[in-house]
Amino acid sequence: MHQLKPGYLYLVPSYTLCGYHCVDSISQYYLHFSHQLSDGIKIFDRISIKSEVKALDIDYLLFERLLEINPDMALKYSDPNVYEQRNWTTNNMSTSSNSVQLETIGILKQLFSRFIEGKLNEKVNLKTQYKLTNVFQHIATHLYREIKLEELAEIACCSKDHFSRQFKRITGMLPNDYINSKRIERAQELLITTSKTQKQISEEAGFNSQQYYTRIFKRLIGTTPAEYRKMGGLI
Repeated sequence: MHQLKPGYLYLVPSYTLCGYHCVDSISQYYLHFSHQLSDGIKIFDRISIKSEVKALDIDYLLFERLLEINPDMALKYSDPNVYEQRNWTTNNMSTSSNSVQLETIGILKQLFSRFIEGKLNEKVNLKTQYKLTNVFQHIATHLYREIKLEELAEIACCSKDHFSRQFKRITGMLPNDYINSKRIERAQELLITTSKTQKQISEEAGFNSQQYYTRIFKRLIGTTPAEYRKMGGLI
């Protein structure tokens, strides 16, 4: 839980339950953006991020510039729960001019860069990083089924032990822990944006046991899937 402070930027990953409680009035910029890359991988899959950073003087100007060049892209609601329960990706910049799209993307990247924590481990060479990119993509597109360590190591063209070490060096997690975290993220999305049953969600997220799904969900999120859905507005 964060206590919002004046002059700070906050990053809330998608489908993370959030809400505001404020005794006094509050004025803020609220920016909603997609973080999926062209290869189907989410930016959070590759880097470590902070959730709270001090805003720079230029950041205020960047937000003002975003509003100036995108007058029709304003979010209509101040309650974040509204955006947790709907798909807003249809509100895109396809009708904007090329120059506006380019400048908007540049501003978004500049603001997002504030939250990046450190760099990729420089001891991992570019060839290994490229191979692991294929691994990340394979995981993202095959969450619905069992993913074996052997097949990931084969994609990375190395032994299982060597692959596990390199993977943890980059992500900070062992492959199985990383896969479970991605499955839980998928479950969070389905819990809040669909009315599918817990059984359907656990299967779609790639868990072969609903009991195991519930246990991992509570360990990583701190609540059961049912509690999470209720807090998100769906029963």
